[in-house]
Amino acid sequence: MTKTSETMTRRGVLKLMALAGPAFWGAGSPAAGQAPGDAAGKKASGEGGRPRLFYNAASLERLKKMLAAHAEADAALKKRGEELLAADFYPESVAEEGGGQQANYITPATQMAEMGLTLGLLFRLTGEARYAEKVRDAMLYYGQYERWAGPELIERRPPWHSELDTTTFSFGYACGYDALHGWLKREERYRIVEAMVRLGVTPTLEDWILPGERIHALDSMGHNWWGVCVAGAGLCALTLVGDDERAQGWIDAVDAGFSQWFGYEGNVLQNRAPTFEPSGPSYEGVNYTNYGVNEYLRYRLAWMNTFPERQPEEIGPLDGLAGFFLQTLYPAAGGFYSVNFNDAPQRMDATETILMLAACGLGTADGARYLKLVGTHPEGTLLDLLRRGTTLEASGDAALTTIYPEMGWAMLRDSWKPDATLVAMKSGYTWNHAHADAGTFEIFHKGAPLVIDSGTCSYGRPEYTSYYRRSRAHNVILFNGEGQLEEDLEYGCKFPGRMHSLVDGQGLKYVYGDATGPMARWFTRNYRHWLWSGETILIFDDVKAHEAGKMDWLLHFGGGYTANADGSVTLKNGAAEARVEFLYPGVSLREETGLADHDPDRKVKYLAFSPAAAARVQQFLVAISLNPEAAPKYELLQGQDYIGVRTTTAASVEETYLNVRAIEGSIALSSMITPGEWVTDAYLMNVKRPAAGAAPVRYFVSDGSYLRSGGKSLIESLSKLTACWSGGEKVG
Repeated sequence: MTKTSETMTRRGVLKLMALAGPAFWGAGSPAAGQAPGDAAGKKASGEGGRPRLFYNAASLERLKKMLAAHAEADAALKKRGEELLAADFYPESVAEEGGGQQANYITPATQMAEMGLTLGLLFRLTGEARYAEKVRDAMLYYGQYERWAGPELIERRPPWHSELDTTTFSFGYACGYDALHGWLKREERYRIVEAMVRLGVTPTLEDWILPGERIHALDSMGHNWWGVCVAGAGLCALTLVGDDERAQGWIDAVDAGFSQWFGYEGNVLQNRAPTFEPSGPSYEGVNYTNYGVNEYLRYRLAWMNTFPERQPEEIGPLDGLAGFFLQTLYPAAGGFYSVNFNDAPQRMDATETILMLAACGLGTADGARYLKLVGTHPEGTLLDLLRRGTTLEASGDAALTTIYPEMGWAMLRDSWKPDATLVAMKSGYTWNHAHADAGTFEIFHKGAPLVIDSGTCSYGRPEYTSYYRRSRAHNVILFNGEGQLEEDLEYGCKFPGRMHSLVDGQGLKYVYGDATGPMARWFTRNYRHWLWSGETILIFDDVKAHEAGKMDWLLHFGGGYTANADGSVTLKNGAAEARVEFLYPGVSLREETGLADHDPDRKVKYLAFSPAAAARVQQFLVAISLNPEAAPKYELLQGQDYIGVRTTTAASVEETYLNVRAIEGSIALSSMITPGEWVTDAYLMNVKRPAAGAAPVRYFVSDGSYLRSGGKSLIESLSKLTACWSGGEKVG
């Protein structure tokens, strides 16, 4: 099959359908919960309202007019059609190549999906029988397969009969059958329906849904696989409404299942976390949140078009999904990056999912912001035309900081302008696609990834588990060279990490991660704090192990680095630079060898900073200067009960203290310390002045009940709190 541009592949045509909005579906944009199809189109299509899944007769007429006005887009669509017409079908022996749970079924499945959607659409646009004939022949040919799933599945105990490629086949059949419904001969229709049910619907629903048959539970396979697999069977059921009396029962089962999938709360005995954060994303990260939910949205859109008089179920996480993709986006003058924790590429484009949300009546301002910032559609194509016609609108910018406490992610940025600075942190769950990386972080700066995640590689490579998913591939602290248990990746992390106490105000951003649980075999405390003020990011680590041992502070970087004479290092990736200085304790630096993102055959360097002596209790204080040419002066401030730093720039003087007594003292006693003029029981505090000796203009405490100076209280609370406030303001 000829390799072509994304523009008019299956995904491209789906973007077309999703994006078209009012220009495609009708005069008005669909409101939330309202089907985008129109009754006039249903009546005009004949054949009992077909086609109906992704387009109808009325919308096809509008699309014809748009294509007539845009010759380049029309030519691109027809060119892809000619390539598909000329393509040969793949015998099942090709699908079986490689063995395993999926083998090579993706190749014929993708062809079938493209033919069903693209050639089916072209048949409806042009009326040319050659398009219909190719789709029919494909469905009859692939209906002769023994199964739409890899050979390894049937050897499992109990046997499986469906997987991700089953859904891709099912998508092609649903689209093709919908488009050709009135054109197919009765005997052809019978054979295609029989194949669709035997190879797609029945094996999937019996594996994943149906009582008395089901072998999977959300506790074992409730991640993206569940949503993807079930969506394909659901699409087939929708296309069979009116033709198979079983279809409505299948749809009801799928709908009930999706309600449980989005609402799954986890399982203590099986070490499972909730699949979805209530505010949107899945713990699996941007890539697999996008994959699983996108397949569901295709089903939801087709459901809405099949039942235009009914209301789909409200699903809470969908409301915040666009916001998650926006918050994990880094706009750059040369394109964009995305936060690639877990198994995700550095550039993960969620445009189709954003547009599918809008097509389902779930468009948001954050979705509009995302589309504007990503801008992946080239000029001159139909997609660009439709994008400019979208009704998604947003004024102003989104919040600069956000936290997803249940999945354990947080993002801090200084601006939404291209090439600004974004700091992303993670301290959450580990299993499967979620790596053993509690406490890790990334920094994007001046248009480039500077502190990076190591990424991933093909899942069939041994390096996937031996390196990419392991702790040493991330920016964490190792104990005697070891990180999280490898078995966490297979059985789930018993005690997941968490992110806490996001603060953004008065020019200060702060959050901390509790990574103790994932490292519980080594540590009883494992806290990492990020405090960002001006052009300095301070990282405080507070670690206590079960016994004394060697600790390694790891740093993976994009581009290169220079070791400076004062012990600091300067990271550089294009125009992006940052200086990393260990203020406490003294450390030695060494290079370690890792593997490149999505390229396990290429070796890369990363850095390990290690104190000279083994220790059971250790604090680290690290300063990252985002403007190395004007790096602040850092002065270590150390007393019996605290470790701190004075940060001096031309514009300000700041003092930041970590309360060691709050760490090591008895919980039954006060953790009061007296660094300089201050009296506080805060775990972490920061005071900012415009110049040495001037009155403070900002105060910050983390986990403190009071801050006093000169006999005056600046904050008082019987229970400890985290707060940031301006100078002269009393809190409490």
